[in-house]
Amino acid sequence: MLTAPGAATPPQPPGAGGETVRFRVDEATGRRRAAEVLRQVYQALVEKGYHPTSQLVGYLLSGDPTYITSHHNARSLIRTVERDELLEEIIEHYIHCPGTRH
Repeated sequence: MLTAPGAATPPQPPGAGGETVRFRVDEATGRRRAAEVLRQVYQALVEKGYHPTSQLVGYLLSGDPTYITSHHNARSLIRTVERDELLEEIIEHYIHCPGTRH
C-alpha cells in the first residue's frame, strides 16, 4: 500500500512487525473467576456422566458450547469467561501445582 509523503501510516495489528505481543488479564479477579467457573462446569459434567476433561478440551479448542452440558446452567456459565482466560488458569495451575513434573 502506497501512502502520500507526509501522510500518517495506518496502524498495524499487534505482532505485525514480528515482535512478541504481551497478553494479560486482571490477574487476581480473572484467575479466581476462571478457576471457579472451571470447578463448577467440571462438577456438572461429572454429574451428567461425561468425561469432563475431554468435554472441556473440545470446548476450549472449538469454542462450541455444546461440548458443555446445560446441567446446573454450566453451558451459560462457561461462556461468561473468555476461553483464553480459562486456558491461562489451567496452565498456571498446572505449572504451580505440587507434584507435577516440568
